[in-house]
Amino acid sequence: MSLWHRPFPRSLFDAHQKRAHLLSLICLCSLVVCGVLLDQITKIQSESHLLVWSSPDDIRGYRGDLYPVFSFGDPQAARTTGPYFALNLSYVRNPGAAWGSLANLDDRIRVPLFHVITLLCVFFITFYLYSTPFSHRLARWALALILSGAVGNLIDRLRLHYVIDWIDFRWNVGGWYYAFPNFNVADTLISVGAFFFILDSFVIDMIRKKKLHQNPIKADQASGTQV
Repeated sequence: MSLWHRPFPRSLFDAHQKRAHLLSLICLCSLVVCGVLLDQITKIQSESHLLVWSSPDDIRGYRGDLYPVFSFGDPQAARTTGPYFALNLSYVRNPGAAWGSLANLDDRIRVPLFHVITLLCVFFITFYLYSTPFSHRLARWALALILSGAVGNLIDRLRLHYVIDWIDFRWNVGGWYYAFPNFNVADTLISVGAFFFILDSFVIDMIRKKKLHQNPIKADQASGTQV
């Protein structure tokens, strides 16, 4: 899979290939749009129902509520003994990167820095998705998931200058208590997409190369087939 692969001329596609490419493009775009919509709707709902108080001047000045969804074990002894597992809905603002890193940067640096970084990520993911051969279906779906998550968080950064996180996991296993950093649907899409992309790159691609090595003509056709 080459990042700089040049698209195969569309004029050489037959009618069946053109229909397949159009259907693939529609499906991928639909996946991205649905992922972004789901992410934004859930964030708006969490802000509407879980945000208790917010400062009009300071994005870090707020208080969010916590709504328990499911728990297993004794919550009173969750930090000391196990087993314990809990899923909560909890409104949190993340002005930084993953797990709140760089959140304490001066806003004059933080806001444009994350805007540029996120925009570049969206651009390169889109370019890589376009450059991925049509035959690498799992990789293309994985990149579409990653793209939808990146766009969802980008909308937050452009609109709010922070990302809304609202899914809260906590557990205690063998005496190890850990509250996983809050996340959202966009983060979930990125994680799932990254898993499937790695699966395609390191497992499925080995099988694919083995099969294409046995059939060089099919390999040439697969490398030239793009959306």
